[in-house]
Amino acid sequence: MTMKNKYIFLLFSLLMYITSSSQDSNYAISDSHNNITKGFKLGDFQLPNTITQPPATETWVFVNSHSDDFNYTGKGSEFSSKWNDTYFNGWIGPGLTEWNSSNSDVADGHLIISASRKAGTEKVNCGVVTSKEMIKYPIYTEVRAKIANQVLSSNFWFLSPDDEREIDVVEAYGGDRPDQTWFGARAATNTHVFLRNPDTNAIIEDINSQKKHTLANDEPWRNDWHLYGAYWKDPFTIDYYYDGNLVSSVRKTDINDPENLGLDRDSYMIMDLEDHAWRSFNKDESKRVRATDEELADETKNKFLIDYVRTYKPSAPFDSGLIKNGSFNQPTLDNWYWKGDVSISTSFDKNNGEVYVVKLEDEAAIVQKVTVLKHTDYKLSWNSKINTGSTTIEIAGIETKINSNSTWKGDALAFNSGESSSIYVKFSANQNTNVNLDTIKLEKL
Repeated sequence: MTMKNKYIFLLFSLLMYITSSSQDSNYAISDSHNNITKGFKLGDFQLPNTITQPPATETWVFVNSHSDDFNYTGKGSEFSSKWNDTYFNGWIGPGLTEWNSSNSDVADGHLIISASRKAGTEKVNCGVVTSKEMIKYPIYTEVRAKIANQVLSSNFWFLSPDDEREIDVVEAYGGDRPDQTWFGARAATNTHVFLRNPDTNAIIEDINSQKKHTLANDEPWRNDWHLYGAYWKDPFTIDYYYDGNLVSSVRKTDINDPENLGLDRDSYMIMDLEDHAWRSFNKDESKRVRATDEELADETKNKFLIDYVRTYKPSAPFDSGLIKNGSFNQPTLDNWYWKGDVSISTSFDKNNGEVYVVKLEDEAAIVQKVTVLKHTDYKLSWNSKINTGSTTIEIAGIETKINSNSTWKGDALAFNSGESSSIYVKFSANQNTNVNLDTIKLEKL
């Protein structure tokens, strides 16, 4: 063999070896070699402001008894399993309020709490919805709501059955009268410690911490949907969040409870409209504010709308093994490469009880690089709900496809890492596919 032919043979042998090694290594060599993540972004996914986001300091699970997306019609069994359309102890309400079960409904994906004139009186029929069960800290709770365009108060709040502890996540007067502009631009958060007469239940003292909150340019809160939430961490710690932003914090010095117990009690969740006596029965008649017949009859103004209420408790983090953020509890897609039509779903009634799941549509994909041991057996597991189409999973040179399943389903894939010291885990939505994914885990067998 000539020297020239010998060099050609050696070069050919080297190329064959590289090619063979590349195949044996289950394709996972480097980004620059196989372009697995070409065209992908790494994390930093921006959530829309309609997406709920409990404080990232905790891992959260839904509290079913105090969460509802209201994706049903009417106050049937689905409603009545969690809610009463009356106040919890039979009280008919403050001021001119008369709480009435006819003034609440569920339609078009919303809880609708309305107001109307009680015929022949000055009274105002108002809707009220109360949780069947009580709840207390530690919880994060939130409504996505649209304040009613009424001088009445639209409220989301908690009250203990002894009437001594109250948390108002939002209390907002939404009326558009010219003389109510200041109130319409200021939604309030409140905590109350009531000292009461044990015989009459009359208030002896109201230890109240209140803060009012405004939007840019004093825009009225009624003009749009907003998120109103509270992290009730313990008896002396409450943080209020509006549209995902911390707007106020309440601590022990703010609560100033003479019993030194704080907001310590199981409480009912309440969503309602109310007339308040300090407005409707003001001693100065010129300052009295009462809903008019015309305002109450206006269907475009007389409804407090709630898109959802969601309540969470802290829990132990999901163990995703070698995968990072496998349950997407960092909803900005930390540790994942992603591309295409990717979104985060927080729908309580579609997420199989999980707070966050990732949704892929029409050839969107997510990828994560993982360090592994060579020649070692591993198992990848995940939960999915494929509404249409199919989804492809690729890992360590293995490709598998899962077809549509209308309910959440668990799957797993076992494999050997071969010569690879790092692998890529990739989930891809195929064409015309809509898939939800969650609880992705990679573990050594």
